[in-house]
Amino acid sequence: MEYLNKCFEKHSFEELNNCDVYMLNRALEFYLNKFGNDQAFIFDIGSNSGSFIKALQNFNITNNIVCFEPHPVISKKTKEVYPYVNMNSYCLGNLDDNIDIYIPQWSVGLSSIINRPVFSQLNQEIVKLNVKCEKLDTYCELNNISEIGFIKIDVEGGEKTIFEGAEKMLRNNKIKCGIFEVGQTLTDANTSEEEIINLLESYGYKIDKTISQNDYLFYLP
Repeated sequence: MEYLNKCFEKHSFEELNNCDVYMLNRALEFYLNKFGNDQAFIFDIGSNSGSFIKALQNFNITNNIVCFEPHPVISKKTKEVYPYVNMNSYCLGNLDDNIDIYIPQWSVGLSSIINRPVFSQLNQEIVKLNVKCEKLDTYCELNNISEIGFIKIDVEGGEKTIFEGAEKMLRNNKIKCGIFEVGQTLTDANTSEEEIINLLESYGYKIDKTISQNDYLFYLP
């Protein structure tokens, strides 16, 4: 834990907190215009320092926000800054078990279940933590959540595992809209945006690739 605290000190929380807020604002605007529900459950998977929570504040959304961030230092700090969120300091994925996560020395905000090759190439010192992992379907069943309005997924390569663990919610169209990261992180995880798109489209979702070069929006028609 001491090492993780020292790593975190090398980064500005405010800098991390501002990441992608403009893009997230656009995604939320789309969601609210189409579905018009600012009281639905909002899931933030891979909360990091809370840039998505900050975007939600721009729309006066402070209720029913469920966050997941396994990095023990960042999750604690984000909860302190945004005390009204439900912060879960563990992973969502495609199994109900424990799982290893990897935290690179100079990229403290990039904790992932994927030990990405780029970290070794840059001679990054890696911290490996074993943390709880849970399927989104399991979490919703245990917490009596029948529907999710919007879900943000940014888990540095593990995005497909989130969708695999949400099979029931997706099949029953209980997730209205969301956004997920694409790019090199998926390649490092031996998957691709095409695999995720095919999965979502099989459940009847539409995909919008124009929101950002690094993120795709998905939604019910």
